[in-house]
Amino acid sequence: MKRKIKICGINDLESIKASSEADYIGFVFFQKSPRFVTAMKAKELAKFSQNKQKKVGLFVDADLNLIEHIVNYVGLDFIQLHGNEKLDELTKIKKKIKIPIIKAILVNSLEDIKLAHKFEKVCDMILFDTKSPKKKISGGTGLTFDWNLLQDYKASKDWMLAGGLNINNIKVAINKTNAPIVDVSSGVEKSLGVKCQKKIKELIYFVKNKNDDLKDKNEL
Repeated sequence: MKRKIKICGINDLESIKASSEADYIGFVFFQKSPRFVTAMKAKELAKFSQNKQKKVGLFVDADLNLIEHIVNYVGLDFIQLHGNEKLDELTKIKKKIKIPIIKAILVNSLEDIKLAHKFEKVCDMILFDTKSPKKKISGGTGLTFDWNLLQDYKASKDWMLAGGLNINNIKVAINKTNAPIVDVSSGVEKSLGVKCQKKIKELIYFVKNKNDDLKDKNEL
C-alpha cells in the first residue's frame, strides 16, 4: 500500500515548502487554535503548494457562509470538519459547497469508532483523532488514543489517522491500524503551533520511503 501523508496546521512559508512531498496540506481556520491562519494568509501560502497536493481547510462548528467564502477565496480542495457537526448540517454543507468533506471523529472508546459509520454515508473521508479531556480542544493535542480500537475497522473509502503521531510512534500506529493516510501536526513542531522544517521532511521521508518498515496489517 502506498500511504499518503497530511501535514496539518501550516501557517508559514518555510513549513509549506518543507511539506512539498506531502499529499495533503492543512490550514486551520479555528481562531482558538495555536495553528490558526487567516484566509488571506492561507491564500498566499497556497501559492507555494504543489499541483499534486490537496489543500484542506479545518473548521470547527463554523458558519456555513464563512466556510463557503474561505473555500472559494483560498481555493480549497477539501473541508475538514472538526467540531460537533451533525448529519443534517453535513448534508447542507455538502449540497452548498461542492468539494469533498472530511469528518473528524474524536476517539477514546470503541463506541466512537462505531459512530464513524453514520457519517460515512454523507462524508467523503473519516479522520480519527484523539478525544481530548479538555472539551474545548479540537485536535492538535499531541495525545494518542488506543490504536487497537481500529484493528477491526472496515471502510469502503480512504480514511485518516491523526492524534499525536510523530517519527517515534508512526511505525507502530500504521502497523496496528493499517491507516491509508496519516495526519500529523504537533508531531512536526518545535513548539506549540510552530512547525519544524527538519521534522516535517524527516517524517514525510519515513512514511514515503520506509515501505519495508510499514507493512500492511495483513502481513503481520
